[in-house]
Amino acid sequence: MAYKTKIGIFECDDTLDPDKSKYGGYGGLISTWLKSNTRLQEESEIRVWDTKNKMEYPKSDECDVILITGAPTHPKSQELWITKLLAYVEAVVRAERDKKLVGICFGHQVIALAHGLSVGVNNKGYENAVTDIQLSETGKSIFMQDRIALNQSHCWEVKEGNLGQIQNMGSTEKTAIQGLYLPGRLWTLQSHPEFDKKAMERVLELTRPEITEEEYSKAVSDNTGK
Repeated sequence: MAYKTKIGIFECDDTLDPDKSKYGGYGGLISTWLKSNTRLQEESEIRVWDTKNKMEYPKSDECDVILITGAPTHPKSQELWITKLLAYVEAVVRAERDKKLVGICFGHQVIALAHGLSVGVNNKGYENAVTDIQLSETGKSIFMQDRIALNQSHCWEVKEGNLGQIQNMGSTEKTAIQGLYLPGRLWTLQSHPEFDKKAMERVLELTRPEITEEEYSKAVSDNTGK
């Protein structure tokens, strides 16, 4: 029997689907998104780890790929579950060179911080809903196109600076680093490729108190296309 890659989804948010009735939780949403890829469906085993509420983590041999989800917070928070998550990822970066790291939004920032990169508040404010991303040469080689439009929901970012061997995948008007890539090691996006319009609508509802009505209306319009 062929070996199946073990993907561990680190679920870092419970506000998107609190009773798990829509997607089976945020981890369920991402699991379904991953399984929409035939190759991943056939060649991987996916398990969700509740790293926020249960603070549960896999043993070294229980996953080959770690995917860290988004979350309505930031990786510099001193909440216990976040400090534990960051410490775990830092340990993986130091000692488990064969482990692959994938990050979405908050997860992208956690992985960046674990690699010693700078993360902070985006001085240009929130970036919400579908956003056009200008891909770098690295991004173009991965996505096989010059630009890509993906959903966003963030007010923190990975700051520009020395990335070392890590490559930036693209940029937008508000965010200079839209994704990180290191062949055979890490792949992250500041955006939310897993969100469909319904999921984005829910996120905008949750974000509404933190943005202006003008920003909210524009984001809703961008999401619905109306």
